[in-house]
Amino acid sequence: METTCAPMTDLTQWKQRVLLTRPAHQCHELKRLFEDRGATVFVQPTIEILPPPEWQNADDTMASIADYDILVFASSNGVRSFFERVKSLQNPVDKDFVENIPLTVATGLGTAESLAGYGVGNCLVPSESFDAEGIVALLSNHKIAGKRILLVRGNRGRTLLPDELTRLGADVEQISVYQSVDLTVPSPEIASLVQYGTIQWVTVTSSSIGRALVRMFGENLRRTKLASISPITSKTLTAVGFPPAVEAKEATLASLVEAVVQAE
Repeated sequence: METTCAPMTDLTQWKQRVLLTRPAHQCHELKRLFEDRGATVFVQPTIEILPPPEWQNADDTMASIADYDILVFASSNGVRSFFERVKSLQNPVDKDFVENIPLTVATGLGTAESLAGYGVGNCLVPSESFDAEGIVALLSNHKIAGKRILLVRGNRGRTLLPDELTRLGADVEQISVYQSVDLTVPSPEIASLVQYGTIQWVTVTSSSIGRALVRMFGENLRRTKLASISPITSKTLTAVGFPPAVEAKEATLASLVEAVVQAE
């Protein structure tokens, strides 16, 4: 599935200041996409991705990965943390480990690309909704009753996915391979730009980022416009009193950029 962006007549005319709020290591692609459209891009992470408090449960599960029928990665952060942990235990990673990985499901295209980077190809990806609902819809078309499914995720996340897969008859287990921690204090430069309304757009690429963003900037966020990547993120922003100005048609970075550009 490919996402295409309609070309603008004159990219140099789109002069906007855009603030990215993802973890720093995840901003490179989004920054490039906005800069290609002529934007001036600033980065202020609102969450930080850290290792989990303990690894024992995840380590034990990784050692018996071949016992599972389906492996579900909820995010690119989960992919990176999972395989970097495996790499730290098996440097280099044993080829048998990758070969023993069961049928793999990725929440979205970015997660699938991350898996490919670690040698895991041919994973399943939802065709429309890149979220828990999309995974449930995807796996409901497979005979998962009685199957052992492992969810690889962080310390946050809705219970919808394990609850629904369990309802469909699967034996669902979860491991946390990272923790998402809110950052509370922005850099003085970014705080000033937001306060005085000189940032035109702020991107919000997850519900946890949205909540952390509101806590970080408070009422000053009303001096800018929020761009949401998905209906779930938009619902969260609206619930905390900051409905987004635009929402991406698809939960992809390219679609998010296009939504912002077209709004202007």
